[in-house]
Amino acid sequence: MQHAVELQQQGDLEAAVKSYRDFLAVRPNEIAARSNLGVLLARLGRFDEAIAEYKKALDLEPGNAGVSLNLGLAYYKSGRIPEAAADFFKARERAPGNLQITLLLADCQLRMGHNDAVIELLRPIEQQHPDDLAIAYLLGTALIRDSQVQEGQRRVDRILRNGDSAEARFLLGSQMFFAGDFPSAVKQFASAIDLKPNLPGLQSFYGQALLNTGDPDAAIGAFQKELASNPNDFAANLYLAEILIERRKWSEAEPPLTRALLIRPDSTAARQDLATLKARDGNGLSAERPNGERGLRPGDQAPEFTVSRMGSGDPVTLSRLRKTRPVVLVFGSYTCPNFRTAADSLNKLYAEYRSRIGFDLIYIREAHSTADWQSTRNEREGVVLRPAANMGERQEHATMCVRKLHLAFPALLDGMTGAVEKAYSAWPSRAYVVDRSGRIVFSTGLSELDFKPDRLEAAIRTVSGTVKEKSPPRGVQ
Repeated sequence: MQHAVELQQQGDLEAAVKSYRDFLAVRPNEIAARSNLGVLLARLGRFDEAIAEYKKALDLEPGNAGVSLNLGLAYYKSGRIPEAAADFFKARERAPGNLQITLLLADCQLRMGHNDAVIELLRPIEQQHPDDLAIAYLLGTALIRDSQVQEGQRRVDRILRNGDSAEARFLLGSQMFFAGDFPSAVKQFASAIDLKPNLPGLQSFYGQALLNTGDPDAAIGAFQKELASNPNDFAANLYLAEILIERRKWSEAEPPLTRALLIRPDSTAARQDLATLKARDGNGLSAERPNGERGLRPGDQAPEFTVSRMGSGDPVTLSRLRKTRPVVLVFGSYTCPNFRTAADSLNKLYAEYRSRIGFDLIYIREAHSTADWQSTRNEREGVVLRPAANMGERQEHATMCVRKLHLAFPALLDGMTGAVEKAYSAWPSRAYVVDRSGRIVFSTGLSELDFKPDRLEAAIRTVSGTVKEKSPPRGVQ
């Protein structure tokens, strides 16, 4: 035992592991030796072996809070977050005053998306530790993600009083992200990265914001940077895997998706992605979007509107568009990278189904004008437009868009108040299929992960009567 301790102190970890094992072969019930052996194995990255030793130690002394803590840390470092949370919970029951254990448990709950559990853990102890910025950071993050923005802002302010920091900028960006203001979120996240690029979760949210502004290539880089320093970030693993699945890079997608399922084994999105990966056909991908469900849903009544026709300026209403046939409403602008990417597929669908269904672009405010944050992808592609100051300038932008993207279907212009865009939650780009009764039968964003032309085509075929639903076999109820 003494020899094992000396080897450990000298840094000869492999030799120390052998000595502890030799000792335990003779004295298998020595808890301290088992715990020390677990620590060494964890330091060597042999987490499964470390976990086995900690479990044996807990079998001998179930109430040992220190061993429960170490077991939780081994699970945590190996990406098994739910199991880590369970052991941190046990350790906290045995040592309720241990702040480190409470913070580790809160961090696990945050990683699993259990914001309410984080709030329940940290609110009662916040007043006891008013200067602890870790508490303020974790609690503020959970509150913002739980849509309690004003409460979260109080914690942001507390961090800001200690000077400008990456943590404060990250929280401010999070507020913007969950409010759906992705361009502003990108700016805040980027400024936080300048101060502390390895702040846990920061590159992950930066990548998600980039995805929502139409730059999946830059998002991949952000997710990879997050995982290099923080391999247990659920969102970075999930969305990186989804992009790779969309691009049919099957072997590259499997490791991050497997890790995502380790972190959140109950995630419906990750399980659906796994089914897609196994099928290898690219169909059926249905994931949780970073910004959650937005826009009108199938079954909703499409709001009536009046827009103007590009060129003539004549008023056009939805009731007129759907009077004789269903209609596809596409919302977008030239500075939206997602819309530009989807344009070819939309043109092909229009050419195929134009005789059976209406197809109209409703040109809305620019997604990334010079007055706003410029999309990183737009910068690379040299797409620069100032915001339209009046309907004349909006028509100029729409005309240029139709010409550059070779759009074959008609273009309509939303008014300067953006009333139609707001009614349809359509910014920065979106597509709806509306039947003749004015009911929405299909809705999709136009990002790389959202937009599936085959699904839009299936909706068009169904609503235009091109295909009919098959009757069930006789005798089947």
